[in-house]
Amino acid sequence: MRSEWLAQYLLKQADTLNQSYRLARQGDQAEFARCFSGFLLDALDPLMAALDHWPSANKAGLTEVTYQAGLTLVQRGWLAAQQRDLTLALFTRVLPQWLAPYPADAPRLLVQLLNTLSHLPTAAQRSNLLSQWQCCRPTPAAAPDYLLILGWMAGLPEFRTAAVAALSRQPALVAQLQLGAPEHFAHPWWRGPERGWQTEPVVLGAATWLGGEFSELPVLLMAAGHPLIQAGDDCWQLHVDTWGHKLLPHSPEQATPVPTQDLLQLPAALGTPWRSYDQVRQCLERRHEWVVSFHNSYRLMIIPKTGDHS
Repeated sequence: MRSEWLAQYLLKQADTLNQSYRLARQGDQAEFARCFSGFLLDALDPLMAALDHWPSANKAGLTEVTYQAGLTLVQRGWLAAQQRDLTLALFTRVLPQWLAPYPADAPRLLVQLLNTLSHLPTAAQRSNLLSQWQCCRPTPAAAPDYLLILGWMAGLPEFRTAAVAALSRQPALVAQLQLGAPEHFAHPWWRGPERGWQTEPVVLGAATWLGGEFSELPVLLMAAGHPLIQAGDDCWQLHVDTWGHKLLPHSPEQATPVPTQDLLQLPAALGTPWRSYDQVRQCLERRHEWVVSFHNSYRLMIIPKTGDHS
């Protein structure tokens, strides 16, 4: 190990650490041991070596949090082939540079960042957030707002309302990301002054036997002004904007079905953005988009409205 302090810490805490290790093992124990040993040597050890100038109490706090986080990361596949390079970059490049000035805040900051990254399903989305994070390096006070904004832009549309509010509190980040005036992002399809409006429809959903979420044809519902998608016994909230889309599991209390539409009832402004053989089942019109489901397809289509619609 490069970090002599870390080696001594692991020896002193052997019984406690081994117990947490045993609790965390699932499936192939040999593979888990190999991956977790790799995390200690290739990720945690370089991080602690880079922070060797810290007081021991601060290193102890970060090591405890990071060790436990490492068990979870390995369980969730963060050292699998498609995630390994990204995880190592996080611990060897991003965290040492960002945490170095903040020894007392480091455990809390690490947990905040990992929690946001864990919401992003793909390595590409996590890489996108980390690239921006490494450039911005927010202070502890600004970190929660930065996580909201960068997490939202990396593909977490459920953060949208909080992120738009955070934009007004972080003018430096808005300028660095060249987003333009924060008030423009009240519209979900505005991508900034350089890219303008998103006009292309967003398509999501598929049958479970095609790797999608829906066991039956999706049905549109509304509850408390928010669109829901129901398929069989499952129900989700739909979150969608120019930065991403997501279906969050939901219990549809007091939900109201959206009326089934006749083709003649569809808004003329829609034209025919769907394929000729699709048959529209429901078409929900909201302030900023139409949400369309089909009689013969497990797909949903979200068609943006552009401009300042009221």
